[in-house]
This record gives sequence, C-alpha cells and structure tokens, in this order.
Amino acid sequence: MDRTMSAVSIIVACCLALSACTSTKSADATGPSLTKEEQQFIDDYKAEVGVGRNMAGRLVAFYGEYLDPGLTEYINQVGRYVASNGDYPDRRYMFAVLDADSPNAFACPGGYILVTRGAIKSAQNEAELAAILGHESAHVGKQHMFKTLKNMNKQDVEKAEAEAASRKRPDKFSRARARPVAQEDETGSALAKLMMTASGAGLGILQAAKAGMGLLLEKGLDKEMEFEADREGVKYAIRAGYEPKALDQFLARLAEAKKKNSDKTVMDVTHPAIADRRKAIAEVLSKMSADEIIGAVGKDRFDAGRATLMAKKKG
Repeated sequence: MDRTMSAVSIIVACCLALSACTSTKSADATGPSLTKEEQQFIDDYKAEVGVGRNMAGRLVAFYGEYLDPGLTEYINQVGRYVASNGDYPDRRYMFAVLDADSPNAFACPGGYILVTRGAIKSAQNEAELAAILGHESAHVGKQHMFKTLKNMNKQDVEKAEAEAASRKRPDKFSRARARPVAQEDETGSALAKLMMTASGAGLGILQAAKAGMGLLLEKGLDKEMEFEADREGVKYAIRAGYEPKALDQFLARLAEAKKKNSDKTVMDVTHPAIADRRKAIAEVLSKMSADEIIGAVGKDRFDAGRATLMAKKKG
C-alpha cells in the first residue's frame, strides 16, 4: 500500500469494508440469525461510525491534514496503546494529525481521533501525548458526542449546523490537501431512524455530522463530559505505564502560554477553564496515590517521532 495515502483515507476504506461485511452477514439467510439485541448493537455501531467518519472528513476539509506518514504512524502507536489500557479496548481507534497551530484534539464518534500539530508541538514528551490521546479515547468509549447528538432537539441541531457552516476555514496550510467530505449514502439514510432526537424527529447521518462539527468548534460537549474524559484519560495513561502528572503538566504549560497570548482559541471556548480541569485531575491523582507511582516519560522516543515536524518549525 502507498504509504503516502492519508490516514483518514485508510480509515474510511476500512470502515466501509467493515460496514459492507456486517451488512452481508446480517442479510445471509443461510447463516445463524441475530437476536434483536445483537442486530441493534450492530446498527447502532454502524450509525456511530457513519457519523464519525463524516465528522472526521469535515474536520480534515476544514483544517487540512498534516501529511507526515512517520508522525501519523507514531501517533497511532501511542494512541492505540493507551486506548488498549482503557475501559473500551475492543473498540477501533484511528488517529490522524490536523494542520493547525492551535493546540487541540477532537474525538469523533466511532473512534476517529484527530490531534493538531499545535498540540504535538506543545507537548514535551510521550507521556503528555499519551494523556491527551487518552482523554480523546475516553470521549469515544463513553460515546459522549454520539449520545449528545442523539439527545439534541431540532432547534439545537439547526443552530449547531448553522454554526458549523459559518466557520471560516483557516487560510494557511503547511502541506495539507483538503479532502472531499463524505456524503450521506444509502446506508446512512437507512440508519437515520437510529439517530432519534428528543423531539422524536429522525436525525440523519449527514445532519448529525454537521451538528457535531458545530459542537466541536463552537460550543463543545457538556463540561461534565470533559471532566470525565480528563479523569478517565489520566487513568488510561497511568495503566499504560506513563507519568501520572503528564496531563496536568501539559495543561499547566498551556495556562502559562495564555498569559502571553489571551486570544480565545477553540479549546478555550469548548472546554472548562484550565484551572478547573487541573483541580479535578489533582483529585483523581490523590485518590490513586499517584505520588507513589513511577511512570515513563518517553522523551527520546517522542522527540524522534515528531522530529520532522519540529524541523519544519525551525526552518
């Protein structure tokens, strides 16, 4: 396979194959029939992947993808390792890098996780990267975005869609190529009935993806979901053997940077205040007696993994 193929393109191909395979098996009259609960699980998962795939495509089209195969492979290695130590190790997690300076990361339903090169530059070691990706994998495992979309009423969906449409794409891309956004296919249309809002109106895959994009860039998830992702992400990273205070150290550095540049970023708008996040993380670390845990930092491997990215920064 051509290593220059983007990570997101590979993700889409894999999920389409998974969807087709699942559909064939379900429809095979000669095979064992599925229970109602099993079929519901499959349908829900297909809907979740459909929404997440479209959302990830929109984020890539918005920011551009940072095309560095070595870095993308490294991010996937770390992210999948941390996720394997989480509460949902059987889920499929796929990672890619967005061409954006501002430090941030996004978790789309179905396991699509996108981290900005700004976040990678802001981190100082693999433990911090692992904690960031642990936070995002917790969002996926807990189905935070998917559940939020299913519970939105018609007015909130329309508002989120409008906010996503009003967002202007950043003007400069270092080496990214904008990718076409996947449209809602027949499978997505058939699954629209699964995305039921509080008002009882069916929310299609395409509409859900647009609304999810608006939430990611304008409003964010419920703050309690963000605190939960922090708590769980820290636990996942610690189980994976990393330095317990890594996420707190990363957030502390972001807070210091904000003193020099008070401009609001997407992360500032869509997440709780850093001071509140650090307080919640401190409580988790205290309960886990984290001071007694010796974890890996992974400085050398991290520097090697992002070497090309940092070289471009200096050039």
